[in-house]
Amino acid sequence: MKIQLLKFVLKLTSYMPLKLAHWMGIFIGRIYQFKSSKMKHIAMVNIQRCFPELDTKQQHKLLQDTLLETGKLISETGIIWSRPASSVLALVKSVNGKELITNSIQQNKGVLLAMPHIGSWELVALYCAKHFPMTTLYRPPNLKEFDEKIRQARERTGATLVPTDNTGVRALSKALKNSQLVGMLPDQEPGSGNGLFAPFFNIPAYTMSLLPRMATKFNCQVIYAYAERLPQGKGFNIVFRESKNNFSGLSTQTAAELLNNEIEELVRELPAQYQWIYKRFKTRPENEASFY
Repeated sequence: MKIQLLKFVLKLTSYMPLKLAHWMGIFIGRIYQFKSSKMKHIAMVNIQRCFPELDTKQQHKLLQDTLLETGKLISETGIIWSRPASSVLALVKSVNGKELITNSIQQNKGVLLAMPHIGSWELVALYCAKHFPMTTLYRPPNLKEFDEKIRQARERTGATLVPTDNTGVRALSKALKNSQLVGMLPDQEPGSGNGLFAPFFNIPAYTMSLLPRMATKFNCQVIYAYAERLPQGKGFNIVFRESKNNFSGLSTQTAAELLNNEIEELVRELPAQYQWIYKRFKTRPENEASFY
């Protein structure tokens, strides 16, 4: 979607009820279903690679559903970025597992909150920062025009955004030591030299080393979170899920493998709401051809 058109859609949908915005998102998704585009190609490659057990018809169905959910993601973003925080948080219809965070903080343990690109991750961050002290790793978007807008949107419920450098790492470490939340997008490809390869859907995926490194270093609780998009614009269900693993003392490589495995389990719960349009496997091991 071209930048000026995207800005127009975000502005227009910011005035709409969620149900109407999602109807517009379905219309956008339908367009992408019937046209050739880079986004559609990326999603199809990812689905074919990650779900080889599905037949062609099933893969195509998942692709179609993914494009509809992507349209909804685009159309709801104007609401989540622009509306008053109270109005946005009113879209949360249920919350499952919040006590996992509360219990950890009461036990003087920091929480490493891993928010994969499932459903509305922006809403998860807003909700958590409203209820708990939270420091979030932030990397400016490729579309520089949206940098200030995203910063303002993410900070308006109290989150502290820190850069992906040594200053940011120190801030994250301090937050964990103070029994606070640290938020990261664990399935976002890191910059060159800041990651390692770990299986994701049985495919070597360049994975950030910071999150697994912190998981092994600090006596903190790893909790996954996503906001499920409910049908017919009815709102969102936020889910918190405690890691099954104790990362203390593990190597960074082993921790990264465990994290990717648990993220994969979450993605399989809501496969159509995962961001398959992202080049998750862009960086390949040496001498391996590009997927895209």
